[in-house]
Amino acid sequence: MDFSTVNREFCAKTAGGDFGRLPDKPAVSGRRRRKRKNRYWGSVLFYKHLILGMTALAILLPLFGLTGMVYKYTCLKAEYQGLLRRANALCTAEAAEKDNKISEIGRKIKEELSVWTEGVGKIPFQVNTEDWNYILVNDWNPLPASYKFQLDVLEDGHQVDYRIAEDLGEMLSDAEAEGLELLVCSAYRSYERQADLFNSSVEELMEQGMTYREAYYKTHEQVAIVNYSEHHTGLAVDIVGKNHQMLDERQGRTKEAQWLAQNCSRYGFILRYPKGKEKITGIEYESWHFRYVGRDAAQFITKNDLTLEEFLKIAKIQQKTGR
Repeated sequence: MDFSTVNREFCAKTAGGDFGRLPDKPAVSGRRRRKRKNRYWGSVLFYKHLILGMTALAILLPLFGLTGMVYKYTCLKAEYQGLLRRANALCTAEAAEKDNKISEIGRKIKEELSVWTEGVGKIPFQVNTEDWNYILVNDWNPLPASYKFQLDVLEDGHQVDYRIAEDLGEMLSDAEAEGLELLVCSAYRSYERQADLFNSSVEELMEQGMTYREAYYKTHEQVAIVNYSEHHTGLAVDIVGKNHQMLDERQGRTKEAQWLAQNCSRYGFILRYPKGKEKITGIEYESWHFRYVGRDAAQFITKNDLTLEEFLKIAKIQQKTGR
């Protein structure tokens, strides 16, 4: 073997920088490379990842929904608490005003009681203030839950306590005999009906530009709140003339209203909210609102220009003192 030739070849390779170099790998064809690259899709690993992803979504989506529900609940709770605070503020203001009104009325009654008793004298008949016909319902005396009564239906469909139906019918018949046309426009009212009347008045006043508070108290001057209306007792009736059925100041000038004011006591009724007694009754003058108290009491109250509040106060004093 010619070593000189070998050495020359070795030196030549070394000089060319090929010393220690690994032999080149054969080139892989493009088709084979693509096959190796696409082997993940459809593989077992691919389906594992797919199942894991779907499982994660199945867990996370309800969590996101629950988070949204919690957020919505928090917002609704905050809104409800705000409404509750406003309602409590309104109730507190109303209670304070009612307490002031009760205190003021009580003070006036106490100051004027001696004047009443001196001017009126002793009630000439026995009065039991617990009797059904003396039940007192006003802004500071709600209708007791224990109060029981039975209703009778009038010819026009209105309902009243059956114990006053006969006297009421007689009064209406006598007025008709004298050429007057009377119309009962309101009698017994359920709590639901009273609430509808009150709320309708508030809404109407708010449409005219009043705030809720302003509309509430303006309505309260003319319409009693639920459970504080005499119409719940079945002993009160609103009566107007057929020719003028509006409940306004003109009603008091009609011949029907004047006849009722002069003659209602003969049948056991009183004009419940007379003019000039607003601070005592808590209600503005209403020429159409009549309340049954019995014939003796009605004639005594009318003759001495009293309200039911004044009459009962005097009666209670007489019961306590025996005078």
